[in-house]
Amino acid sequence: MVRTLILYYLNIKATHGYEIQKFIQETGLEQWTQIKSGSIYYALSKLEKQEEITLVKEETHGSRVRRIYQITDLGKKTLHTLLEEKLNEELMPSASEKFVLPSMLNRLDKETAIEIINQHIQNLKAREDYWRYWQNMKVTKDSLKLDKLTFELPLVNLEYAIKWHEALIEEYDSIIELGKKQEQFIAGFNFDALEESHSLTNQNNRISELKKKILDQSQDSKMALDELITLLSNPQ
Repeated sequence: MVRTLILYYLNIKATHGYEIQKFIQETGLEQWTQIKSGSIYYALSKLEKQEEITLVKEETHGSRVRRIYQITDLGKKTLHTLLEEKLNEELMPSASEKFVLPSMLNRLDKETAIEIINQHIQNLKAREDYWRYWQNMKVTKDSLKLDKLTFELPLVNLEYAIKWHEALIEEYDSIIELGKKQEQFIAGFNFDALEESHSLTNQNNRISELKKKILDQSQDSKMALDELITLLSNPQ
């Protein structure tokens, strides 16, 4: 997102990285984008090398030298492409790798795991407070529906994330038992055999389809016969 935001800003006016950084901080955009100051200057350098922005001049402010950039025609085209790609992205992830984690937690010390989860809950609550602060600052009765939903959606997401982790602590012992049962199942079951069984079933089904085509003497019967010979010559 950092490239998109920089190109967007420079498409409005030529400026330096510090102004872009302050804009992100003062408007609360850092909560959405997770953009840090270091990533802004790195992205500016990369965009310059890619000729999507160009250095206009350098200004000295005390001991600081600020590099003023402006967007190029190539940068404007890149901005359009990035905006189109971002528009097609999923708004909120519908799944998380963390959902598969509980079944593996029996490999962790319970006290350590609970401590980590509790700390994560506190972090989530702090983020929830931050979002509510900005919601109260920016959303009024005259706000657009889109603005209201922009804050409601992450708040609901955070609310359920907190509930999910609290349930993880509440049902921790039961989850551990389920994890042990899963390990027993994995230890006693050969998934390779299942794959071979599926493969064999698929091949047998295909052979039946090819035989039917040949007997029906359809226009594909010759190709079906060639494929059948190949399958019978190379059994799984």
